Amino acid sequence: MKLTELAAFDVAHAHLAWPWIAFDPSGTSFAFASSARTIVTRVLGDASVTDGPTFSLAEGMSDRLDAFAIGAGGALLAVSGTAEGASALVTSDATGEKARTALEALTGPGFVARALAFDRSGARLWISAESHDATALVLVDARTHALVGIARSAVFPPPSLHELALHPVDDAVLLLAACGEDGTFARVAGWSGGGVEPIATALDAGSLPAGFVGFSADGARVHLAEADELRTHAWPGLEELSSVELADDFVSSFSGAVLGEKILVDGEDAETHEDAVMMFDRSGIVGSLVHDDVPRGMWAGRLGRDCIVTVEAKGEPARGRVLRVTL
Repeated sequence: MKLTELAAFDVAHAHLAWPWIAFDPSGTSFAFASSARTIVTRVLGDASVTDGPTFSLAEGMSDRLDAFAIGAGGALLAVSGTAEGASALVTSDATGEKARTALEALTGPGFVARALAFDRSGARLWISAESHDATALVLVDARTHALVGIARSAVFPPPSLHELALHPVDDAVLLLAACGEDGTFARVAGWSGGGVEPIATALDAGSLPAGFVGFSADGARVHLAEADELRTHAWPGLEELSSVELADDFVSSFSGAVLGEKILVDGEDAETHEDAVMMFDRSGIVGSLVHDDVPRGMWAGRLGRDCIVTVEAKGEPARGRVLRVTL
């Protein structure tokens, strides 16, 4: 593994829930907060990372955001947070606010948005929201917030940390909710031109704590990292296809990336606590420790075909980096 640093940046994260980095649907640009009320974007080119649009947090919004997302190329920013004492969704472009909607107008009262993601076209926005007794995957028009559809489901054990992952082929989204010792719960929903269709999965009722690593290139498999196993599930029902134990003394950080034909799991040495990586072939079964230099810090996600974004969590702001990975 060879690492080439393409860019470094500082993330103002004190007012953000993790993840502190948002990727666009194409995976070629990302956004982060450079101050309490400013979100900037960066765009990956052939050999460098350049500046994209800069956004100011919408007037009347609290500094504390529940979630944020960017559209293709960083052209649109969506944020959810508190405005005038209620949970609100705001969409802006570089010239300013374009739409603002009270979340309860979409979901009913009591819901808070926990994660946002533009769909692959950039025309629609997925919202993962929850209340004290229910969860909902909501799809709206990105510019007008007109409701496209909603899929409601049972509440997760609190507290839950939501992560949305767009499927690379289908107009569908995977929600993983990390609920501490209660494990990780999943929801899958799709859109085929009508309403939002919920899809029952083997992880709806929860499983061991796990984090998203990535989809296979054809979208047929979903790779999840547990503390000491890499587990592969079928799409879209998330039935288990295989599981393999990680190396002795390697503990995953519940994250990773799929780069080309390789599956990378981020983690650390259990004894030294130094950063470590395991690499698997496309099957998700044959793997080994990487003995070259490995990325430092938390992996925020894949950028382009062969880059990852990392954040060293200590300090405010935290140092972020874009690393090209040559395998």
